[in-house]
Amino acid sequence: LMQADLLKQIARQATEGVTCAEGQRVRDYFQSQIGRSVDEYWPNVIISYATGTRDKWHGHSSDLDGEGCGPGMMYTDLIVRHLERAGISCFTGLHVEGGYNWHVYFEKLRRAKVMIVIMTPAFFKSAPCFQEQLEARKHGLHVIPLLFQLEANGNPPGAVEGGGAKWIEAAENTSEEDKQAAHDTL
Repeated sequence: LMQADLLKQIARQATEGVTCAEGQRVRDYFQSQIGRSVDEYWPNVIISYATGTRDKWHGHSSDLDGEGCGPGMMYTDLIVRHLERAGISCFTGLHVEGGYNWHVYFEKLRRAKVMIVIMTPAFFKSAPCFQEQLEARKHGLHVIPLLFQLEANGNPPGAVEGGGAKWIEAAENTSEEDKQAAHDTL
């Protein structure tokens, strides 16, 4: 029943946006799952996603989502809840409390075994998401891509002009040591 409610909420948010209050509920829920200091939490599964805030600053015609909120956050919520019901602990940037250095994500990534990727158009426009993918490849994680949202023209994310441009730019700026992993990631 909760899953059906969450799917209805995501469908509503596609046109009405994700409010700051909804985003905070997701953060609170994720942070409650840790149950101890984040420094002592080492799950085998890590999730990579882009929030995908739909606002004027990101090129949209209006401010649809609250600051720091977007569809990627809600897709991630759906996956985290499925994993939790199956008894599988996971970690995302949303598990980190405000004011905490979110780069702790990379510490968790280096010790994880699996990365679940929430694929959306925003994901391929995010240089941090590229860095997460690069690190996952360098550390031998099994990467499981989940397609949640197509581009506006119906193509897969990153397959349109300008799609993945941030990734290409980030790949061009990698060290010589990381060039092959960057190439494989693209």
